Amino acid sequence: MADGANIELRAAREDEMQDLMRLVDYAFANNELPAKEPDPPPVQPEQTLCAFEGERMVATSGAFEFQLRMNGRKIAADGVTLVTCDPGYRRRGLVRQLMEGLLHRAKDREVPLAGLWASMGAIYQRFGYGLATTQVGYEIPLRFIQFQFDEASSGVVRRLDKDAAMPHLESLYRTYAGPGNGMLHRGKLFWDLMLKRSEGQHTWIAVYFDAQGAARGYCLYKTRFDVELFPESPQIMDVFDFVWLDMDAYRGLWRYLGSHDLVDRIRFDYVAEDDPAPNLLLEPRRLRRRTWDGVWMRVVNVAGALAGRGYDLPGEAVIEITDDELCPWNNGCYRLSVAEAGGTSDQGPAVAVERLNGPVSPDLAIRPEGLASLVSGHSRASDLARMGRAVIPDEKREASLDALFATRRRPHCPNMF
Repeated sequence: MADGANIELRAAREDEMQDLMRLVDYAFANNELPAKEPDPPPVQPEQTLCAFEGERMVATSGAFEFQLRMNGRKIAADGVTLVTCDPGYRRRGLVRQLMEGLLHRAKDREVPLAGLWASMGAIYQRFGYGLATTQVGYEIPLRFIQFQFDEASSGVVRRLDKDAAMPHLESLYRTYAGPGNGMLHRGKLFWDLMLKRSEGQHTWIAVYFDAQGAARGYCLYKTRFDVELFPESPQIMDVFDFVWLDMDAYRGLWRYLGSHDLVDRIRFDYVAEDDPAPNLLLEPRRLRRRTWDGVWMRVVNVAGALAGRGYDLPGEAVIEITDDELCPWNNGCYRLSVAEAGGTSDQGPAVAVERLNGPVSPDLAIRPEGLASLVSGHSRASDLARMGRAVIPDEKREASLDALFATRRRPHCPNMF
């Protein structure tokens, strides 16, 4: 029961999943008429946690387990999703109880991290979530796709159908994501969602092959014709997945996209913070680069999160976790020891995390939302200390702490969930 009222918290049943999706559609202003054969919900009934007043569903949430890369190492995480509350039942603490319930579920299953895309960041910071990725977008007129130096690509781009493209997409994505940071493992469900036709639009697949015929990159995109929105040049291209293994493939894919002469502008979503385009294009301001918050992360189990991510340099630090109200088992001090530099394999370096008892002098004291930003590589320890999200008692330790938690790539997640 919740808030002393006739509210029950439980998983939705199979026959209640459409009620769940109707409440989600209402909350996010999805006013499309239901399809004759609606898409299956993104989570299974047992993965949901909902609030009911009698038989009426009044608040929803869910979490499915996936694997992601944290500086080249594979780690389990819960993808929190479908968090809504009927406006007539707000300000009763229902969402807080659902979020707390999902964290306890993750703890019981020994899942060290939870992540979500926030409709409002203010909501989830209250629950210990911190920024883990920053998203970048471009909107560039086609005529400004020009490189500073006219390096020619040696390969060719071919547009393929789904069946012919899938082996290349899966292989290229695995290679690209392997040493990455924040990239999700993509199973069949993810690929099906990305490649399905939506809003009457095809998803086009272009694959770059080098001079030897090896696939080295791909992009997924859609085109649309919108006279009302863009009356003078109505054809627009939206690129939503862009994977490349070398700069030859990167330039080749850009040139291919820029060869659509009837397209007025190209919009890129889900671009990594460290994408090279601003350093390559002749006039980078024409990218109209914009940034916004991406994935928010929550550390459910400190030892599991610290031990599960990848490190590239040896080092040691004593870290104190403070003020974790929703996951009180996290509070305390931990010694993180990284014995040697690691490579890109799942095994990586030798890492040990020890829970410490008794009085200890920490190298870093940090709250849960700051820890999430640190573990993900989104924010350096020294920056978190300067902004008041952490305390480093000895300023001389700042550089070594920054080096210990540094990542090869900026954290990036190109998949909504």
